[in-house]
Amino acid sequence: MKNFNLYKFSALLIPLLAVFLTNCSLVEHDDQNQEENYGYETEAVANILNGTCATSGCHGGSSPTNGLSTERQSDIMHGTFTRPFDNNSYYGGDVVIPHNVEKSLIMQFVEGKITSATSYNHQILSTSQISTLAKWIGDGAKNYKSEISFENPESYRVYVCNSASENISTIDGTKKVVSQLTNLNNQSTFEDTPYWVAEYGDYLYVTLTNRNQLLKIRKSDNSIVASISNILSAGMVKINSAGSKAYVSRAYNSTSTYNSIYVINTNDMSLRSTITLPSSGLPHGLALDATRDFLYISDATNNIVHVVNTLNDLLMDTRFSLTNNYYPLFIEVSQDGNFLYVSARNTNELLVFNAISRLLYTKVSLLSTPMGISVSKNGSKIYVASNAGNAIEVVTKTNLFWDKTNTISHTTMSMPFAIDITSDDSYLYVTNQNFKGDFVPSYKIIDESNISTVTIINTATESIEKVIEVEENAAGIVVEKL
Repeated sequence: MKNFNLYKFSALLIPLLAVFLTNCSLVEHDDQNQEENYGYETEAVANILNGTCATSGCHGGSSPTNGLSTERQSDIMHGTFTRPFDNNSYYGGDVVIPHNVEKSLIMQFVEGKITSATSYNHQILSTSQISTLAKWIGDGAKNYKSEISFENPESYRVYVCNSASENISTIDGTKKVVSQLTNLNNQSTFEDTPYWVAEYGDYLYVTLTNRNQLLKIRKSDNSIVASISNILSAGMVKINSAGSKAYVSRAYNSTSTYNSIYVINTNDMSLRSTITLPSSGLPHGLALDATRDFLYISDATNNIVHVVNTLNDLLMDTRFSLTNNYYPLFIEVSQDGNFLYVSARNTNELLVFNAISRLLYTKVSLLSTPMGISVSKNGSKIYVASNAGNAIEVVTKTNLFWDKTNTISHTTMSMPFAIDITSDDSYLYVTNQNFKGDFVPSYKIIDESNISTVTIINTATESIEKVIEVEENAAGIVVEKL
């Protein structure tokens, strides 16, 4: 087993705004070209963040405290990799979220909203200074060219459902920080509970379990362009290869009383049909095989994987019959369509099936309570989130042999749930639910419940490159495919 500690820097021990003085001046750096206001939109913002915080021994110089520099606007937008956790381990996260004053950590500090296990001290900003920072962030935390950070991503984006906070977190794939929050709260008396997210082209598709809805959200401006209701206990969602249909299952914490899934037209978000299954149960896991036009549906309580012809959305006679009370909650298919992978939650195994003959090839022993699965493009690596084992397990395929070859873990990983991989197979992104509160952030926000994290894994080294905070009860995750 490999246990990975993140970057040996120091973390945000003294807060972002460690000492705030009103009579400060900008830090000079003769060895680099100086942008106007050190990259900040105005001199007033620069006087606070560069002039006060970016001092030697604090958030400036070659070794800024906690690896966080506020010398330039581009520095602070990178956030930090090294907030302190237990056992000399570290994690990271954003400091400023453009357009979101309330959720930006820098504002939570200066407004006194922190109740923390980690000691810190700072002088209180004046009302005028707080107003200056709030206006800057609310307007998009712009640089000196009036450009909003992350508005035009350099690479892919990652979208995370935060069920308890009713937010979708957007992670910038280049900077690997939360770049945006989309609040789905419609002011109803019910929690929206975003459960799963899929993406296709210009749109996101998000299931809301408690509201029994599927939303269609435009990526460019986060606006909800359409929705469909009466999608009972909306769970996982998969979009077909043409982008014309969305398949929606039932959430994993639903009652085992459902015998169908939904097929929805994505153009107008109308109900196209329902696919009826032979018996009531918990149809949760979905996997699409675009090479053969198959949809696989796992019924966890009945230990069955059904097969649907996606050309006509009819249930096929053939199916995968499982035994031994596997409880198949998540499934995934290899890109070539030849192998179906099933996480058997009750027996702590990865089941490997021949997707053509429906025969079981092998079983791979895993840590407790395997959940989400992701498969590399060439099919040589299968990654499984171990919810109770607090780890990601790596299964390597060599010809027709499958072996567990690595276990990737970190002390910040509490209840890994969903997992997705980048288009080039270079990074894995994993949501950690943290239901039980085993992960306690360095800087806990007053009235905030157990915060979740996302683990970012470099697949080349099979090591954790970064762990970042998101919102409460992170569930579904999807990496934008470019």
